[in-house]
Amino acid sequence: MKKFLFALLHVIGVTRFAAWFHRQRVVFLCYHGVTKRPTRSPDDPKGLHVNLHRFTAQLDFLQRHYRIVPLSDYLNARNGGPRLPPYSVVLTFDDGFRNFLTVAAPALTARKIPATVFLITDKASEQTASKANNNWTPQDDEEHLSWAEARILKDKHGFEFGSHTCSHSGLLTLSTDETERELLHSYNSLITELAVEAPSLSYPKGQYSRLLADDARKLGYACAVTTDRGPNELDHDLFTLGRSLIGDDDDIASFAVRASGLRWWLVALRSFFEPRPAEKSQRLERPRPAAAAATGYLADVQTRRR
Repeated sequence: MKKFLFALLHVIGVTRFAAWFHRQRVVFLCYHGVTKRPTRSPDDPKGLHVNLHRFTAQLDFLQRHYRIVPLSDYLNARNGGPRLPPYSVVLTFDDGFRNFLTVAAPALTARKIPATVFLITDKASEQTASKANNNWTPQDDEEHLSWAEARILKDKHGFEFGSHTCSHSGLLTLSTDETERELLHSYNSLITELAVEAPSLSYPKGQYSRLLADDARKLGYACAVTTDRGPNELDHDLFTLGRSLIGDDDDIASFAVRASGLRWWLVALRSFFEPRPAEKSQRLERPRPAAAAATGYLADVQTRRR
């Protein structure tokens, strides 16, 4: 039913209107992996790894209708640098799966498209060196980039890298010391291993709070991205930037709905007319565990499907 609605909205031009309406805002898209599997793996029931043919069709659509810019250009514009063109889009990839190197990166570089990869830094450290064979294998959908591979992607191809913390643990469930390690250690690892001047942050599992955003700001992160909201205004809080999650279920019509910001309108409309029960709300207030109560990390919790 949802796909039929998205297809109808796309055919009658509502997605084009939404894209025009949001043309001065910046759309952030969130991918995880890109795979050459002809059918979805049983280990990926949510379809976080997008089939290569679907991914390239999405890139071609973006190049026809949008202006794909690096995350650093968005940050520069926020700091008084050159203004971004209308219809700007930023591509991001969470987790740092190795299939970014073997599948996504070749498709991106062939089209000269920039992207930011958020690494789970402990996973990068577990990989001792880059492998000799850069041809995709099914294992690349489960394994992660090494630091050596990330350096090649950064230095040779210009891809940007940020933090997805050390272990990808939900930050709102951790103690103060654990949270500090997740944020600070991953921040320092990116500076040491990749010479990133001011890393950006992607909150694991889409979980964040106002105080957590303040901590990331104080540590020196350039910005932090979530997995909620619609397109970002140029004056939106840099540490609660919204993204649209893209998965293997997204055909071009569904992709157009997400990229245009139309899905944000649909969610808001549904919430207005049919408020969901509290236990199913995307905005969750949870009891504070003892370890986190002192710092208030569970205040104003925002949890999103990952």
